[in-house]
Amino acid sequence: MDNRLASLLQRAENLTRAEYRVLSYITGYPTAPGHADSAPGFKKLTVRKLAQETFVSSATVMRLCQKLGFSGFSELLFHIRHLLSENPTLHTQVPSPHNAEIPAAFHDFVANYQRSFEFVTAEKIQAFAQLLKQEESFFLYGTGFSHLFAEYLAKKLQLLGKTALSSGVGDSRGIFLNNAQKYRVFIAISRSGETRQVIDKAKIARSMGMKVVSFTRASANALGPLSDLNFQLFDDADNDAVDAGEITSFESNLILLIDLLLLAAIAPTSDDGTIGSGLAG
Repeated sequence: MDNRLASLLQRAENLTRAEYRVLSYITGYPTAPGHADSAPGFKKLTVRKLAQETFVSSATVMRLCQKLGFSGFSELLFHIRHLLSENPTLHTQVPSPHNAEIPAAFHDFVANYQRSFEFVTAEKIQAFAQLLKQEESFFLYGTGFSHLFAEYLAKKLQLLGKTALSSGVGDSRGIFLNNAQKYRVFIAISRSGETRQVIDKAKIARSMGMKVVSFTRASANALGPLSDLNFQLFDDADNDAVDAGEITSFESNLILLIDLLLLAAIAPTSDDGTIGSGLAG
């Protein structure tokens, strides 16, 4: 996605899966291969071409324009060209040498991310990619800080055209029970893998025939064995540090892992069929 168009996502409320797919295509258009990385590049984009590229009707494109607050496609393109021309070098700006010093913790975070891949195997990445290719509906759950990451992943899945609902400890148990049958995959995010509410819902999901995917720290926990696919991340913090709310690499590494998994899922299938599946394939 071109960061200069990020403000369009803030307007995205109550969109259908098809409309999310169109919006995702628009925000990625300037940086896609073969497209002009500038405001004039959007002059070549028409309603019909956009509809064809995203496999929707022209009417869907026009409804998206209206939901984003524009009178029509022309006004949307005018707004986009304004955003791109207003910050023409935002994504290619060379950092100042005065800001070149990197905090020591950065290297620790990167090292911990690399250590996580002792647990996140190529087979697991491929399995997640296949799951996203085969299934269309996802229920995500997390408590505390984990709920923020569940919401993040849910929004990412919606931009890929999936049906995704995020729920947390503040929601009643009935929300899960009343909606679970609508979804095929249950994704749980729990750092400890021991949170009672998460374990409870994972058990229910399994009993209803849902696939269970979990993200936890790399240690023995109750959630892992309940999962069809368990992604473990290296965590250098002890329980006391976690309870005290200390800043650690776990959260940032979780975001990196989520994005890497999504990139692998939308990548074209490789010759050996083991890296990426391509959501459209």
